[in-house]
Amino acid sequence: MAGRRGSPAPLTETVHMIRSLAALALAFASLSVSAQPPAPERVRMDPAEFERQIAATDDVRSLVQLARRLPGTGNAEARIIVYKRLAELRPQVGGHRYELAAAYAERDRKTEAYDALLNLQTQGYGWDVAADPRFALVATTPAWNYIVEGMGTNRKAFGGASLAYTLPADDLLLESLAWDPARKQLLAGSAREGAVYLVQKDGTLKSLLKADDKNGLWAVFDIAVDAERGALWVASTAVPHFKGYDPEADLGRAGVFEFDLKSGKLRNRYLSPAIAGATFFMSSLALGPQGEVYAADGVNNAVYTVRDGELKRVFHAPGLVSIRGMAVSPDGRTLYMADHEIGLLGYDLQAGRPFEVGAPGTLALGGLDGLRWWNGHLIVVQGGMAPTRVMRFKLSDDGRGIAGVQTLQMAHAGMPLPTVAAIGGDEVYVLGNSQKPKYDRFGLVRDGVTLEGPRVFRIDAGFSEAQPGFSPAVTR
Repeated sequence: MAGRRGSPAPLTETVHMIRSLAALALAFASLSVSAQPPAPERVRMDPAEFERQIAATDDVRSLVQLARRLPGTGNAEARIIVYKRLAELRPQVGGHRYELAAAYAERDRKTEAYDALLNLQTQGYGWDVAADPRFALVATTPAWNYIVEGMGTNRKAFGGASLAYTLPADDLLLESLAWDPARKQLLAGSAREGAVYLVQKDGTLKSLLKADDKNGLWAVFDIAVDAERGALWVASTAVPHFKGYDPEADLGRAGVFEFDLKSGKLRNRYLSPAIAGATFFMSSLALGPQGEVYAADGVNNAVYTVRDGELKRVFHAPGLVSIRGMAVSPDGRTLYMADHEIGLLGYDLQAGRPFEVGAPGTLALGGLDGLRWWNGHLIVVQGGMAPTRVMRFKLSDDGRGIAGVQTLQMAHAGMPLPTVAAIGGDEVYVLGNSQKPKYDRFGLVRDGVTLEGPRVFRIDAGFSEAQPGFSPAVTR
């Protein structure tokens, strides 16, 4: 599956990855496997040469593949080198820094291990380090006890989320939410059925629209309501997860569809460009104040808009990893994007230039999924954070920095994998237990897996900044 929820790499990326891994194999030219002992495999190496070659690559995918091959070889030093490079290239991915700390610990390098863990703790991460045997050599000091206590505090549930709906545990793969202020009702989109449903008070679903030969819809990956214009926008992509998928006719196709919000009838559809060999994946939507629609291709990391009756590209950002959510400022000048690995970014729509959103060093911005605008703030869902959390970021006056941080919900037992969010007035609706990991790459429920009913939680968007959890921040 692709886009906001993760995907296998396109063929060109896979070929590039394989070539890069072959190049990295040169880094093992100086490694030799000794005959004794045969298990675990012991490796002799020239650390300086290995480090030089690792420092010369910026291919994160290849480095991750390499890091996965090293455990069991007895080469903690090699793991340190690889994860140091990954931490440099992806500083917002806390998992890389955690693995680096573990590699330091296996070499009994207490200072480096403690520093890495304390930095993660300060940013809000909460791993159960005491249960990780790799830290046994460094678990002998008062400093270690302080880290264990701090990580434990970060794992404690915080916030006032309440269960709003439990949706049917059917094979629907509900991966998008939107609020309809006209009906005062939540909408949910299905990737499996290519459908949009009205969520009833008891959590049952009533069909508003569904893929058919007339509308040509595929899997639904995001929905956006423009109540003022009576429009419902749908980001749709042809993937194996869609029950009506035809690989011969649909491979690589995607588009943005406009439906009548009240009746569910098709108004227009804007399809991805017909380019031989190209694949597209429309995965995220955002609406501007005048009804402008922006759609992200979360695989190719490009953003499109509907203009003059066509889907036209606004920009392409190959340096990004996976655009998972977007929001537009009320003045229509700025598009904010949540990248799962890079963090939070902005794009000046008037100047046509991207910019980094300034954030304090104590704020973790990895694992971002859902992104919504609310009253001068950005509401973000960090499903890839440990622990998972929903945050509110107060923006600076110029909109280019984070001036304050408020935790809305953290470490909720019912939210093991929160992903998308919808804003209904002053309430945030969050899908807390995405079922996507229970599907294989062919779009089928994995063997032996039981689907759960997706749980939607309601959170007060205006949670008081006077309560514990608010942290004023100086942008930089």
